[in-house]
Amino acid sequence: MSRPWRFVAALARPMAWPFAAAAALQSATIACGIGLMGVSAWLIATAGLHPSIAVLGVAIVGVRFFGIARGLLRYLERLASHGATLSLLSRLRVTIYRALVPRSPSGLLDERSGDLVTRLVDDVETLDAVCVRIAGPSAAAALVAALVVAVLAPRGLALAGAAVAGLAVAGVLAPALARRLGARAGARSVALRADVAARAVDAVQGIGDLLAFGRGEAFRADLEGRTRDLGRAQARTARVAAAASALVALAGDAAALAVLALAVPLVRAGVLDGVQLPVAMLVTLAAFEAAPPLAAAWAHLGATRAAAVRIESLVGGAPAVGEPASPLPAPEGRTVDVRGLTYRHPAAGRDALREVSLSLRPGRLVAVVGPSGAGKTTLAGVLLRFHDAPPGTVLLDGRDVRDYRADDVRGCFAYADQRASILTGTIRENLLLGAAPSADGAPPGSDGLAGAVELAGLGGLVRRLPDGLDTWIGEQGQRLSGGERQRLALARAALRAAPFLILDEPGAHLDPAALRRADEALRLLARDRGVLLVTHRTIGLEGASEIVVLHEGAVIQRGTFSELRRQDGWFRRMHELQRAAAAIEEPAAQAR
Repeated sequence: MSRPWRFVAALARPMAWPFAAAAALQSATIACGIGLMGVSAWLIATAGLHPSIAVLGVAIVGVRFFGIARGLLRYLERLASHGATLSLLSRLRVTIYRALVPRSPSGLLDERSGDLVTRLVDDVETLDAVCVRIAGPSAAAALVAALVVAVLAPRGLALAGAAVAGLAVAGVLAPALARRLGARAGARSVALRADVAARAVDAVQGIGDLLAFGRGEAFRADLEGRTRDLGRAQARTARVAAAASALVALAGDAAALAVLALAVPLVRAGVLDGVQLPVAMLVTLAAFEAAPPLAAAWAHLGATRAAAVRIESLVGGAPAVGEPASPLPAPEGRTVDVRGLTYRHPAAGRDALREVSLSLRPGRLVAVVGPSGAGKTTLAGVLLRFHDAPPGTVLLDGRDVRDYRADDVRGCFAYADQRASILTGTIRENLLLGAAPSADGAPPGSDGLAGAVELAGLGGLVRRLPDGLDTWIGEQGQRLSGGERQRLALARAALRAAPFLILDEPGAHLDPAALRRADEALRLLARDRGVLLVTHRTIGLEGASEIVVLHEGAVIQRGTFSELRRQDGWFRRMHELQRAAAAIEEPAAQAR
C-alpha cells in the first residue's frame, strides 16, 4: 500500500465497523434484489402452468418479503454509509486543521489561501470515493458473485461460469481499464482545480490592484484558459467513466444472453426445468446491480489518489516550532527578556536578527523602530513563537520559551499585526475573537466591547452605522477602510486579557488625527501591561520607556526619545524627515 493510501486507511480505521456494516447492508440489498427477481420469475413462469394457488403461496410471500426488505435495507444502507462518510470527512477536516495550527503562520507562507481551502473542501470530499464508492461496492460485488455461483451452479456449471465471466468483466476488467485510462486526467483535474481556485481567490481579493494596473483583462483570459483546461481534464475523466459504465452494461446483457443461450439446450434435453430458465436469466441480470458504481469510482481513482497525496503532504508537514517533551506550567507573564537573539529564516542568505536584546515588563512601552526589512516583524514573530529562537535567547518569566507549550507562550501576548487580519462577519464577532470570557464563561458585555472601540478610536464609526457593533463588514472587512480595519485590530488586541501587547505597525493606514488617537490609546494600554510597538514611525514615541533602533537585523541605537534626539544617528535624521513630512501632510488632510 502506497503512502497516501496508508494515510487514508489510518484515518478510516476507527470507522471500519460502520463501513463494514454499510457494505454488509449493500450486499444484503443486492441479494434481496436477486431474490426478488428470481422468485418473481419463478412465480410468473409457474403461474403460466395454472397450478393450484397453494403451489404459488410461498412464492407470493417471497416476492412481498424481498420487495419490502430490499427497500428497507437500501434505506439502512444509505443511512449507514452516509453517516460513516460524514464522520470520516469530519475526522479528516479536524485532522487537517490540527496539523495546520502547529505550522501556522511561518510554515504556511508558501501556501496559497485558495489552495488550502480547496484541500479542506474539495480534496476531502474526493476521498469519500475510497470507502463508500470503492471498498464497499467491491466487497459487495465479491459477495454477490459468490451468491450467484451458489444459485446457478446447481442448475448448471456452465450457467454459473457465464454469469461469473460477465461479473469479472464488469467488476474487474472495466474498473481496471477505467483506472488506467482515467488516472492521468483525474490527477491533472485535481491539480488544475486547486490552481483555478487559488487564482480565483487572488482575483477576488486583488481585483482593485488588477484593474488599477490594467491587468484585469489579461488575468481574466489566463483564468479562462486554465478553467478550460480543467473542463477538458474533467470531461476526459467523465468519458472514461461513461465508457466503463457502458462496458458494464454490455457485460451484464451479454452474460444474461449467454446464460439464456446455455440454458435453452439444457431445457430441451430435460436437464433443466423450463421454469428455471427465466430464473437463471433474471438472477444474472439482477447480480449486475453491484457493478455500475465500481466503474465510475475507479475512473476517478486518479483524482482520489491525487487528493490523498495533497492532503497527506499538508498534514505531514513539520510544525513551525518544536514542543517540549515535558512542558513547564503556563507562565504568568511577568517578564520578557531577549538576550543576544540571532535568527535566520530557513533558506535565507543572511541573519534576519543579530545579537538583539531588550526587556519587557507590565507598565513598560518598548518601541522597536527601523526601516523596512530591518527585522522588526521577525522579532515580533519570535516572541510569539511563530519561529523557534535559539535556546536561551528568549526568556519568559526567567525561563526559556522553548520550555513552555507554544500556546501557553502565545497566551501571554495580544497581537495586532500590520495586515490587520479581519475575519468575514460583524464588528462584534471580530472583537469577540480577542475578548476574554467573564467569570461565568460568557463573552464580555457591550460595555467592555464599547470601551475597547472607544479606546481604538472607532466609537464615531460604530455610532454612525445602522446596526452598530452588529454591522456586517464584508469579506475580510472589505466594507471598512484600511485605517478602520487597523483600529478594529487594535480594539480586538486591547480586549485580550494578556500581560503583554505586541503591535506591528498600528499606524500603517491612519491619517494624522487617527495617529494621535492611536498614540493616546497606546499610552493607556501601557499603564498595566507591557507593550512592544513595532513601527517605522519616530513621531509619537515621546512616552516610550525605551526605543530600540534596528537596521539590517542589528541594534544600532537604543535609549529614550530625548536621548536619541540628542544623538547624531539614524533616529534623529529619520525623525526630522518625518516631522517635515507631517508638517506638509496634516494641513492637506485638514483641507480635504
